[in-house]
Amino acid sequence: MSPAAIYLVYEGRLGSARADSTFVIENARVFSRYTDVTIVVSKRSNWTIPGEIQQEFKIIELGRPFNPKGIIGSILGQLRFSMAVRLLLNKLPPNSTLIFHDWWPTQLIRLYSKSKRKINICLEVHNQIPLSLPLWLTFWHIDLFVATNHIKYVELYRYFGEKVTLEPNCVRLDRYLKFREDKYPSLNTRFTITYTGSFGIEKNPDLLIEISEKRSDIVFCLVGKIPGSLRLHLRERQNVELHGPVGVDIIPRIQMESTALLVTLEPRNVTSSKYTSVMKLIEYIAAGRPIIAPNLDSVLAILDSSEFYSYVADSADSLSAAIDCLQADVLRESIRLPRAERLDQYSWDLRNSRLLNRISLL
Repeated sequence: MSPAAIYLVYEGRLGSARADSTFVIENARVFSRYTDVTIVVSKRSNWTIPGEIQQEFKIIELGRPFNPKGIIGSILGQLRFSMAVRLLLNKLPPNSTLIFHDWWPTQLIRLYSKSKRKINICLEVHNQIPLSLPLWLTFWHIDLFVATNHIKYVELYRYFGEKVTLEPNCVRLDRYLKFREDKYPSLNTRFTITYTGSFGIEKNPDLLIEISEKRSDIVFCLVGKIPGSLRLHLRERQNVELHGPVGVDIIPRIQMESTALLVTLEPRNVTSSKYTSVMKLIEYIAAGRPIIAPNLDSVLAILDSSEFYSYVADSADSLSAAIDCLQADVLRESIRLPRAERLDQYSWDLRNSRLLNRISLL
């Protein structure tokens, strides 16, 4: 039996430029084709969910506004949100399914009795979860774990067996096919390397400063919300173009008009180096452009070494050498590209229809 309704539980700022917000919104869009969908989100200080998102989705905001950058305020805000989610369960229709984006809001519903209402609890495992904690106490109530890369799947399967399924993050292929069908002319009259997405410290933004200084012969196009300190370092560089945040419908065109697409990650951050499922990497595959990425486990879980230009994650010299290799391949007209058939496994529709089938068996 398919779920009567799906509730996507997200603690972050819905509608922000962060990858996790994008994931929740895309998840909601696709699930809504099959069943009733509501996004359950925490209230944040100094943040209002954009009007277009409020118009598109059913949204329930819970808890009190809090600032996650303050330790005490963050803890209290998260506890209030978790308690509010627990109370919400009593109001949900029978045979509903909650899909959590993070593990910690699931903790206050461990003692909830599902016998009468049959509420299914699913957890999307995007990053690391604390498997060192007593599993019977922490995660026994989870009905389905959705691992978003193979490393997490293998690790979780050891503990939870058939409760675990592997479903990588996905991409809206129609956005890329649109630009191919419209046959937009390429504007690439120079060697341009583009980076799109988050500029948080886990993405190793200092490497962007180093490589843009080291390779003044290359134009670096940076797209996304760039922190002030990073912007100050880069805005005077003649070989750096700062675009700021742009709409999700524009990003494919920017990526497809670039010579190559760049991934940076902080190798000392275990989430970045091992557990993250790099959403931008899947977008890059859809764009059909050469990819330059660090040789970390999180990247190699998606691509093999023949499909991208690899470099040592914290070395500007190594990244520069990867650019040299790509330039040589461009001249030889023998460029490494991701295998096109990889896109078959990154369809949102197929992913979510498989999840619905799995949920129906719970």
